[in-house]
Amino acid sequence: MSNERGDAAGYLGWFFLGAALGAAAALLLTPKTGPQARELLREQGGDVARRAQEFATEAQGRAGEWLDKSRELFEEQTQRLMSAFEAGKDAMREEIRKGSAPSRG
Repeated sequence: MSNERGDAAGYLGWFFLGAALGAAAALLLTPKTGPQARELLREQGGDVARRAQEFATEAQGRAGEWLDKSRELFEEQTQRLMSAFEAGKDAMREEIRKGSAPSRG
């Protein structure tokens, strides 16, 4: 599951890089003066960086939630397994006790 998340994050990273490069190329190829183009790049670059930071923060929060839920599920399953193991031990002891008791009859 973590591999799938890693792949998705990689694809999104490449997507954002491509979007940023495409936006930069579009701004550079438009008929504007050098200072105007630089100002547009500065504004757009800051906006892309801000959005990327927001996305990363949101993804980090979701990953933390998934980790917490996974940890809870693991603990629940561990408790169930331990309870089943103890019940099996108790049942085995009871059967041994029954088997070692002298039979009447």
